[in-house]
Amino acid sequence: MKTELTYKGYSGSAEISIEDECLHGRILFIDDLITYEAETPAELGQAFKQAVDDYVAYCAQMGKPANKPYSGSFNVRIGAERHKQLAHYASRNRMSLNEAVCRACDALVTSAKPGQVTHNHIYLQAGHTGDGSIQIANSTPFINEDQQWTQQGAKWQQ
Repeated sequence: MKTELTYKGYSGSAEISIEDECLHGRILFIDDLITYEAETPAELGQAFKQAVDDYVAYCAQMGKPANKPYSGSFNVRIGAERHKQLAHYASRNRMSLNEAVCRACDALVTSAKPGQVTHNHIYLQAGHTGDGSIQIANSTPFINEDQQWTQQGAKWQQ
């Protein structure tokens, strides 16, 4: 059962009031309070879309930027020890702390089940290349930013 509406990047709730005998909701994840109500689910969807359009138009008319549902930035309190561990992990894996957090978040929101633990096996093959270097090949495929399966490898000088 779907209880969240989406339109133009905004999300809205869908709730029922038994005592008022109506459906109602509000635009979620913005600083302003914008509500809507209706008698049927179809009407609630239309009322939500109208509320979003009215909100964006009102903000434009007032010269005020409409709240974006998500800014792409948020603060997380993880404690000093976890912060240290994450910073060391990022450094060992040659990535920024931000990239490490983004990857952890991606793993969480794309997992099949909440709390499901997954792991990857990495198999390395090493061999001399004849020019005094050692070729390390990672035989485990990974998905790059373009969502393409690729092979990752590195060349190390002795």
